[in-house]
Amino acid sequence: MPLRKGYTSLQSRGKRTSLYFREVTASHTEKPSLISMPYAPFRGACAWMGLVGALLLLAGCAMSGMTVPSQRRPYDREASTLHPNFTFHRRADLGQLDVYLSLPRKELLYSRAEASAPFVAELEVSVADTTWLLRDTAWSDAPSILRARWTLDELPTTPALEVCLSDVLRNASVQSRAWLGANGTWTPSDLLIWSQREHWPLPGEDAEVGDTLFIRMPYNQAASVARPLIWEVQNYSPPRALPPPPFSSGRSRWDTLQPAPLGAVEADSLIVLVVPDGTTVIELRNAPLAIRVHARSEAFPELREANELIAPLRFIASRSEFQKLTNAEHPKLALDAFWLACGDSPEAARDLLTTFYERVEEANLSFSGIVEGWRTDRGMIHIVFGVPQRVRRDARNEYWIYGEEGTANALTFHFRRKPHAFDGNAFELQRSIQFRSVWDRGVSNWRNGRVRGD
Repeated sequence: MPLRKGYTSLQSRGKRTSLYFREVTASHTEKPSLISMPYAPFRGACAWMGLVGALLLLAGCAMSGMTVPSQRRPYDREASTLHPNFTFHRRADLGQLDVYLSLPRKELLYSRAEASAPFVAELEVSVADTTWLLRDTAWSDAPSILRARWTLDELPTTPALEVCLSDVLRNASVQSRAWLGANGTWTPSDLLIWSQREHWPLPGEDAEVGDTLFIRMPYNQAASVARPLIWEVQNYSPPRALPPPPFSSGRSRWDTLQPAPLGAVEADSLIVLVVPDGTTVIELRNAPLAIRVHARSEAFPELREANELIAPLRFIASRSEFQKLTNAEHPKLALDAFWLACGDSPEAARDLLTTFYERVEEANLSFSGIVEGWRTDRGMIHIVFGVPQRVRRDARNEYWIYGEEGTANALTFHFRRKPHAFDGNAFELQRSIQFRSVWDRGVSNWRNGRVRGD
């Protein structure tokens, strides 16, 4: 693919995308914190692009910061009261590791010593062998997300970190392992993606459409990465079809997705990207490092508009019912009528609706990739059947077990990992006609109001 210099207007599936780069030099007498500015000073080649990405290793390195409630039930988000997001930025030139934490304040327990005192929460954050204490006051104008940053003055010597966050007053904690990779080689932890809208590092691969991201590269050059740094750019349009039911002989045709090549750019200090629709992959030429982003709506992982709320009902509605819903003159009223017909009272219908869309949101948080999590095979099963009693998994497979494992009544769904350059979280359900009766029963439970929360 030729290197495009200067200013070039590229055509991408009917959308015009501006793509250019320019040379920039700057003094590095000091490196201010990204907390107080959109991005740090930079030097060398800088790329501005009508694209955006989150960082990953194409070899399959997991993004740091994922927490799991338990190994048996990894997708049971209600099993943990705490759902923090950690971002780690390795600064090899300074021999330091920056630790960024974001956490919903509503998940913390606030208390006060006396009636006139403010409510305060106490947290402990442990990374490797270092522990930080944080006291957060619940002021009336405090934002909904608590954010904090710390710095380890020495780089960890191991490629993985043990991380623990504790709510001291609630006596609750959550643990995870963060993957940094070996020192001396470039991995996602060596690059920092700064969101202009959030004024905070991007914690994963999801970014809001239209957001501007500043991707800062390391000041030092890794021995395994040769200059000049050339980044190949491709964009994928997400498939619109929903996954077929588990008894179907069809499957999701993601293997046929073809990218729209957008060219190549040279950049060795900073890339500025604006989030487009779809999934964008920006791969470093001749190195196993890439930038990948999935564009999301502002409300993600929630669904808010009536047409968005109707779409997942295809899993439990008949074809004719779904057509009436999507073509309704007043979709909000049609949506209400659907759920009232499922419950034997307004209260029961409200409980069903709440459970259904909680599962949709959970699916988006756990299974999203090139499409939102609810549109995937795992999302479909999660919505209809709920959290499995047990999940067995290895590097290539997941087995979801409902009921008592090993008994005749146990139900098992087998998902197989499908590695793609555009999606590191894709699993395909191994379908079988034997699932016809259990699927019909699962749908019937929704339509007759027999589903309860997980």
